[in-house]
Amino acid sequence: MGILLSELIKMPCLKNAKLVAGTVKDKNVYVEGITIIEVPDIANWIKGGELLLTSFYSIDKDIEAQKTLVKELAEKGAAALIVKISRFLTSIPEDVIDLGNQLGFPIIEISGDTKYIDIMYPVMGEIFNDQVNRLNYYKDCHKRFTKLSLKMKGIDAVAKTLGDLVENPVLILNNELNPIAWNDEKYSCIEIIDDEVKSLVEKDFPIYGLKIKISNIDDIIYTAIMEPIQVLNEIKGYLAIIERNRIMEDLDFIALESAATTLRLEMLKDVAVKEVELKYKGDLMDDLINGRFDSEESIFDRGTLFGWNLKRKFIVILLNISEYGDYILTNKNLSEGIHLLMEKIKKRIDRVSYYYTTDYISINKGDNIIVLWPVEKKYNIKDVYSTIKEFGKELKKVISNEIGNISVSIGIGGLAENPMEICKSYSEAMDAVNFGYRIFGKDSIVTFEELGIYKLLCRYQDREELNKFVHPALWILKEYDKDKNNELIDTLEKYLSCNLNAVKTAEELYVHYKTVLYRLNRIRELTNLDIEDRGKMLEIEVGLKILRIIN
Repeated sequence: MGILLSELIKMPCLKNAKLVAGTVKDKNVYVEGITIIEVPDIANWIKGGELLLTSFYSIDKDIEAQKTLVKELAEKGAAALIVKISRFLTSIPEDVIDLGNQLGFPIIEISGDTKYIDIMYPVMGEIFNDQVNRLNYYKDCHKRFTKLSLKMKGIDAVAKTLGDLVENPVLILNNELNPIAWNDEKYSCIEIIDDEVKSLVEKDFPIYGLKIKISNIDDIIYTAIMEPIQVLNEIKGYLAIIERNRIMEDLDFIALESAATTLRLEMLKDVAVKEVELKYKGDLMDDLINGRFDSEESIFDRGTLFGWNLKRKFIVILLNISEYGDYILTNKNLSEGIHLLMEKIKKRIDRVSYYYTTDYISINKGDNIIVLWPVEKKYNIKDVYSTIKEFGKELKKVISNEIGNISVSIGIGGLAENPMEICKSYSEAMDAVNFGYRIFGKDSIVTFEELGIYKLLCRYQDREELNKFVHPALWILKEYDKDKNNELIDTLEKYLSCNLNAVKTAEELYVHYKTVLYRLNRIRELTNLDIEDRGKMLEIEVGLKILRIIN
C-alpha cells in the first residue's frame, strides 16, 4: 500500500520542503513510488500513488501546460508533486497553486540546491522497508493462524489471536449476526445499529463504519469493520473488529484477512463434518420411519452415536414448508436456498421448543422437517397433543415475524411406544399433513385422530371410485352452487356439524337465522331431501367429506 504522505513529508530529506498547495493532514494519501518527470505527457504513464519530482523544465514558461499537468496528475491519483525552484522557474505560479488547492492535490516546493537523488534514495528506502515489514508481518500472521488451524484450536482461538494483534474487541458472528465467539466475554453482548446490514454486505466486502454498541459495557456507539466469511458460495458468518481502543491501521487489515482465511477453513471443516453427520443421521431417520432395522438394540446403538435417546415414547410431527418462492427470490443475492431456509426454521424450532419439551430429535427431508417429539412416562395423550399444537402455533408466529410469509403445515401422528412403531406414527403424520392441507387448508395443524372418517376415505387413491359414494343430491347442490360461493353446501355442512340446530348454524356462519331457514328450504326444493332423517343425513355427511377430499 505504501507510506502515508503525511509521514513521508516529515523525513529529514524533506525538512526544508514547503507545502504550497493542497493538504496532507487527515488524508490517507499513500506513496507507492517516486520518479522524476520532465515531460508534460507523464500522466499517461503513471498508475497512481507516485511522488513526482520536476522543475517544469520543458514547460517553465507555459503556465497553462503546468496547470494541465497538475490537473491530469490529480485525476490519475498521483500522491503529490514536488517542484524544484531553479534559475528558469524562480517560483511556482499562483495560478498553479490555486489549482492545487482547488483539487486538494499536494504541491511541495524544494530549493534549487536540493538534489533529486537526496530525496529519491531515502524515500525509496522507506518504501522498500515498508514492503519488507508488510511481508514479514503477513508471514507472521499467516504462521500464527496456520498453527491454530493445524492444532485444531477452533474459532475461539482465532478471535483471541486476532484480538491480541489488533488490540481491539473481536467478534465472530453466525450468519444471523449473533455472536458465537469473542476475544473477551465482556464484548459478547452487542447491538448492531445499522438496520440494513445485509444489504451493506452485498455492496461492500468488508463492511466499514458499521455502528455497534457493546451493551453490557457502555452506551457509546463504536465503529466496526466486519468481514463476511463465505464458504461454498454461502455466507456462514462474519468476523468483526470493533474500534474501541484504537483506529484500525494498515497492518491490522493484513491480520484481519489472515484471520478470515483461517476462519473460512475452520467453517469449511465444520461444513464437511456436519455433511457427513447429517448423512448418517438421515440414514438412521430413514430406517426409523420406514421400519428398516433388525432389532431395537441395533437401532438404540446407532442412535447413541448421535446422542439420540431412542429408548422413549415418541410422537412423530411433520412440518411441511411450502409457498416459499417469494422468500427465495427476495434473498437470492445472499445465496439463500431452500436448505438454508430449512436451517433457519430449525433454529426457530430449537428456540421455541425449549419452552415445551427437551431433547427432541429432528432432521430435514426435502420440504419437510421430521420431529420425534418425546413423551414422558406419565402422560395424558390429550394434554400432549394440546402442548404440541401450542408449540406449532407459537412456531408459526415466530417464523412469520422473523423469516417471512411462508406456509407451514403441521401433521401430528399417533403415539409410538417403541422404535418399531415410529414408522406407523410417521405414516399418520404424513396423512395428517397431506390431507389436513387438502381438507382444512394451508397452514393447518392437524392430528391424525382429527381426520376422523377422513382416515378411511383418504385411503382411496381413485377419485372415480370415491365419486360412487357421493349422494346424487350433493351433485345437484354442487351444480347449483357454482356461481353462489358454495352457500348451500356450506350451510348444509355447518347445519349437520351443529347437530341440526339452525340457530347455532346462523351464529357459526355469521348470517341471520331466517337466512339459514331459507337456504334449508331451498335445499329441500332442489333435492327432495328429508333433512330430519338421521340415516339419510349420515350418507349426506359422508358425501360432503368426500367432496372436500376430491376438491
